[in-house]
This record gives sequence, structure tokens and C-alpha cells, in this order.
Amino acid sequence: MSALANKPRLVEGFEHFSLYWDPKWGKYSAKIGPGDYYVACDDMVITTVLGSCISACIYDPVIGMGGVNHFMLPPSDTRGESSRSLRYGLFAMEQLINGLMRFGSQRRDMQVKISGGGKILAGMTDIGRQNIDFVTRYIRDEGLNLLASDVGGTSARRLVYLPLEGRMLVNKLGHQEDKRLALVERAFGVQVEHELDDNNDVELF
Repeated sequence: MSALANKPRLVEGFEHFSLYWDPKWGKYSAKIGPGDYYVACDDMVITTVLGSCISACIYDPVIGMGGVNHFMLPPSDTRGESSRSLRYGLFAMEQLINGLMRFGSQRRDMQVKISGGGKILAGMTDIGRQNIDFVTRYIRDEGLNLLASDVGGTSARRLVYLPLEGRMLVNKLGHQEDKRLALVERAFGVQVEHELDDNNDVELF
């Protein structure tokens, strides 16, 4: 059977993604970046690259579906108020959870794995630690089932998730990727800050 014959369906709401054939896995792949999330109902892989950002991978064995998000909390303001930053993390988690619940998933059945949160450049603010603290607290407070985590450290990571199996694979990257990835994440943090400023009277979920 040719690769094109088993191309996965794009779930409603994800039509803007372009799937590509990944010969390493013998499956089609969706690549997500900061601020993205993806839910899959067919056999494929979801990939991303993480520095200080976090990805939560959630699988529901009851409905046989899974998905991944990719997010970073922007820095808290100088007064130490973290509520604005936390709003973005909450939004990112609820996006993925609600994406699965649209297909009948229940929170009690969700199995969570997390990765990322590295401090990839010396001298940088440790946004990675803030991201780790947020996502672990969120999972605990929501009563979700955390099965595995690969977080912290000083390396960037390439994440591959098999959403119909709930299988998360992580590969630590060499430091030659760090500066480029840090620039991408810094630009994303600025973008989120602007979005929060522009919508300071809007509830994100």
C-alpha cells in the first residue's frame, strides 16, 4: 500500500495543518510549534521541538485518541503578579483537553505525559522551571493522571508522540540548536505578552 493510500484525516479544526510523510516512522506526521496543539484520530505521529517550552501529551484509551500541545508562560510582570502568565498556560491546557472532550473523552480517563522546560542557555531567566511548576500543579489540581515526565535539564528536546498508542518518545538535542530555539521562543513570548495586553478584559476559556 502506498503512503498516500493511508493518509490520516484532518480532524475538524485542524485543517490548516499540512501533514507530511515521515519515512523514519513510516507514518504521516504533523509538526506543531509554540502556541499550537493537535488532536489525532488516525495512526500518525505528532512532533515538536522544545527548549524552555512544555508539551503536554494526553491520551484517552477509552476513545483511542490523543493529542499534544506546545506552550510557554510569558514572564510574570515586575510586581510579581503571575495571573496574566498563568492565564496563557490555562488556555493552552484547556485547548487540548477540550479538543479531546469534543470526541467524548472524559478527564478521568486522560493519561498525561509531559516534556520540555529546559534551561537551554546560561544566564537566561529560567522560564522552563516556571513552565514545569505550572503544568505539574495544573495536572495535580485537575486530578489528571500523570504517567511520565521528562523535564528540566539544559538540553533542547525533539518530541515524537504516537497519539493512538499514548507513546511519547524524547530525544535530547545537541547545544548547536539552543541559540536558534531560544530566539524562536523569545519571539513567541513577546507575541503572547502582546496578546494578553490586547485582551486584558477577555476570558481565554
